[in-house]
Formats: sequence, structure tokens, C-alpha cells
Amino acid sequence: MSEKQWDMLSFECGTVALVASGELLNRICFSRSPEDALLQVSKHCPDAKRGPHPMFDVAFGQLKEYFRRERRTFDVRLDDSELSEFARKVHNALRDVPYGSVISYRDLARSAGSTGAARAVGRVMSTNPFPLIVPCHRVVKADGRLGQYSGGAGQETKARLIDFERGLESKF
Repeated sequence: MSEKQWDMLSFECGTVALVASGELLNRICFSRSPEDALLQVSKHCPDAKRGPHPMFDVAFGQLKEYFRRERRTFDVRLDDSELSEFARKVHNALRDVPYGSVISYRDLARSAGSTGAARAVGRVMSTNPFPLIVPCHRVVKADGRLGQYSGGAGQETKARLIDFERGLESKF
């Protein structure tokens, strides 16, 4: 495998650090600040070096389009080799949840072919290595409450992302 590179970009909602190698995006670290994003990169990809990578132009470009409401889906190639088979199924099912919609952990488990695995889906969401692109912010509790979110500023960011996608948040 080729050497991992990383870089970051700040948006109004927080800082996104990307890690890539070869033709794949290895991880997205979505944090409140550049310092927090750097800590995440160091924790999850300690061997990565800061530097340019062709994937960054594509991925950061698509994220900018998303935050300008010009993009609703992403077509960046992700390195899911470290995910379990179950996690891959959950991620694939989640990528089918439409922009501006939410799904419960229970219904996502059902969509992934694992009825009754809502808690396991919650664990997969809490360790999602590709927030925003694999839109874990769209997953809520069965009663409609938000549940947790590990990106940006946590639940506040999750609520704002949902509102943003629904057109209720003017800018993000």
C-alpha cells in the first residue's frame, strides 16, 4: 500500500481532515477545530504524513459543493478494508438514505439485512471512519431523538446537519 497523506480544511461547521493513499480515502476526521482534527489523524493514522494527494482535490471539492447545497451524494472511493462485513452492509444501506431524510437505527439495521441489530448499528455509526460522506448524521433513535454524533460539536452539529439538508439551516 502506498504512503498515507493527510490534509485538512475548515468549514463553518468544523474542520475536516482527510487521509488518503493510493486511489482511496482512508479516513475522514471531522472535528470542532484544526487541533482536534490533528489529534484524530494522529490517533487513527499515526503513519500518515501531511502533504498533497490527488484525492484531496476531489473530496474537498465535493465537500465544498455539499456545503453550498450543490451536491447531495458523494462518489469518492473509500477504503473500507478495515470494516467488518456487517459494518460494510450498514454503510452501504446508509448511503442509500436520501439527502434531507433520517432513518432510525432499527430501520437501518433492517435495511442492512440484520433485523434486531439496532445497537450494533449504533456501534458502527459511532466508529464511522467516513462522516459526512457516509452520512451517519442521518441516523436517529426510533422515537426521533437525535442520539449521539462523534463529528464536529456532537449533537449540535448533527442537528444542524439534518436541518441544513432539510433547508431549515440557511448556511453551514
